Amino acid sequence: MYKNGYVKILMATPPISIGNPLLNVEPILNILDQTDAQVSLFPELCITGYSAADLFFQKDFIDKSLLALQEIINSTTNHKTFILGLPLLIDDSLYNVAVVVNDKKIIGVIPKYHLPNYKEFSEKRWFNSGSLLTLTSIKILGQKVPFGKMVFKNDLFKFGVEICQDMWMLESPGDTLIKNGAHIIFNLSASSEYVGKSEQRKLAVIDASRRQKSAYIYTSSGPSEAVIDVVFSPHKIAASLGLLVDESNIIDNSPTLTVDVDVENIKYSRRIDSNWKELNHFDAQDGVALIDFKLQEVKEFVFTKKPNTLPFIPTTNLNEQLNIATHIQVEALISKLKNFTNPKLLIGVSGGLDSTLALLVAHKAFLKMKVSLKNIIAVTMPTANTSDRSKVDALALMKILGVKALEIPIDDMLKQHLKDIKHQDYDVTYENAQARIRTLVLMDLANKHQGLVLGTGDLSEIALGWMTFNGDHMSMYCINAGIPKTFVKELVNYHSHHEYQSAHLILQSILEAPISPELLKNQETEKIIGKYCLNDFILYHHMVNGADEDKCAWLLGISFDLEHQKAKTITKQFFDRFYAQQFKRQVMPEGPKVLNISLSPRGEMRLPSDTKR
Repeated sequence: MYKNGYVKILMATPPISIGNPLLNVEPILNILDQTDAQVSLFPELCITGYSAADLFFQKDFIDKSLLALQEIINSTTNHKTFILGLPLLIDDSLYNVAVVVNDKKIIGVIPKYHLPNYKEFSEKRWFNSGSLLTLTSIKILGQKVPFGKMVFKNDLFKFGVEICQDMWMLESPGDTLIKNGAHIIFNLSASSEYVGKSEQRKLAVIDASRRQKSAYIYTSSGPSEAVIDVVFSPHKIAASLGLLVDESNIIDNSPTLTVDVDVENIKYSRRIDSNWKELNHFDAQDGVALIDFKLQEVKEFVFTKKPNTLPFIPTTNLNEQLNIATHIQVEALISKLKNFTNPKLLIGVSGGLDSTLALLVAHKAFLKMKVSLKNIIAVTMPTANTSDRSKVDALALMKILGVKALEIPIDDMLKQHLKDIKHQDYDVTYENAQARIRTLVLMDLANKHQGLVLGTGDLSEIALGWMTFNGDHMSMYCINAGIPKTFVKELVNYHSHHEYQSAHLILQSILEAPISPELLKNQETEKIIGKYCLNDFILYHHMVNGADEDKCAWLLGISFDLEHQKAKTITKQFFDRFYAQQFKRQVMPEGPKVLNISLSPRGEMRLPSDTKR
């Protein structure tokens, strides 16, 4: 099942019986016939059980495993793709193999190449390595099918298969399959469990997906294996591009885990990686065969888990990640100031989220540098449009932090300027004049005090162009340039509960206030450009995952329960603003990359200003 590049995949650990493979038909069929996944992965030797030991020597046992496979293929209602493990006899030698079935036909058999024969593992007692065979096809259940290393392909994606120990090798079969264009590697495993191994296993899967720029799908057999001296793990893990997609709880022993894999994201990641592009994966290499298989497309895709509505916010170890983000900002600012014998900063503090975060970062940096906090010159520049809440919170925060605080009302300057240019309307000129006057004040104060103007605008504002060109758009260093608004809120909240608990009430007041530039009375940003959670969601999927406008709208509607037309309208507004505002990004000041994207024209975002969409 796929749409917009998504493939639904099931990992299974069926309860199995040791001694009679025919008893394992029913539990496997129960899983196959109930899933809507496009590809289903079962464990290593699941038809017989990995722990069958010397039963593997018995011809009757081997024959029954083939009968069980035949029964599964004949009886299942699943016409999609599934991968099963069983022992296979070839010319009087036994091999541990994976069988790939598509549309009720065997389309490939893959042997295990690296047989563990240490500690609790004794596979060489029963099996031969696939590397000893030069066969490219074999007969199984009356079919002649490809044998060996192969990549299965259709119009959407390609996949390869390896078995358990193969993943752990210095040069794995999966590496070869990846070089031949595989986007997904499936691993059938039977892994023993002990304290600490589940974490090692997860890290290995995640790292394989990172190194191979792929999705890596892993499933292991479970405790229904024979308990001789070890217990087998039911661990199921899915990772993509170095990130965990999902994993099962090994204690709960759930028989299945279903995940949705974004193949288009993998393709996008490979397109932008210059090293990847140097690999030749258009023609088969190293004896790898390319095998066609069918993938049934459906009109509707039901996510196993809805996409995260706050994709920029880490879902694990949040406080640790927020601390790292703060560290990056602080160290970037220190590096910027290190060549000054007496560093000074000018910051416009409005009582809003962005300037609050910039001020906290500056405060931490100056404490670490052991420079007087009075060298941070925080300036609030109210007008008649500034709320009492904003001014009170800004001045109170400056006082608690012990920085030098200046209040410079700009109403008179604004009136004189508008009079000089003969302008009377409360329009965009009126709004932008305030932003530019504030920048003029900060820049002139920077000259006066021989300091730097620290910009406060965030990544979301930069993406949407929600800034006045040569107004708040300009500074000498933009400390929040790598942080979207949703992440800014998390950081301010984090600081209010940790190092800045003395300012907790003020920071919470700032967090709860409507986001506004306060250039007009009762102005609310999100009523003009849309909610930041929606814009950040689109920004993430467009820039990180390479999703186009249609796919972003589709994901937005599903994730936020929006009608499709409403999601399309919101997404179009984002894309129109994003590309029309590139001219502002072309001349934006320097600022540190904090998350996994940057819109700097000197970094990741190379785009002409006159792009037409």
